[in-house]
Amino acid sequence: MSATTTVRVPVALQREVTRVSEFVQETPGELLTAAWAEYVERHRDDIAADLQRAADLVRNGTLEDLVDFVQDAHHAVVHVDLNDVIAAWEDPAVQAVLDASRTALSASRASGRRIEL
Repeated sequence: MSATTTVRVPVALQREVTRVSEFVQETPGELLTAAWAEYVERHRDDIAADLQRAADLVRNGTLEDLVDFVQDAHHAVVHVDLNDVIAAWEDPAVQAVLDASRTALSASRASGRRIEL
């Protein structure tokens, strides 16, 4: 794994991540790294569109327009029920996917093809 740093998260989130990490035998850092990678993958087009919009405002808009866009962009709150997450981990289909993913990750690391974030 590459160098690490401290990230501050709400205590409640840290407790939930720690609880789930113990349950699935992953570290909290591994879970958060995977969650971030999944988020970026799922939202790649939105992120690119936001960057393009900001670039357009820098080139052609006013400072006020840029500030308004940055302050108002994507203020979403996601709520996750911890019991739903735990139930998902107990699902045999989820376990099969996780096992296949771990096997693929190990093979990728062993081959030297994996680039760690």
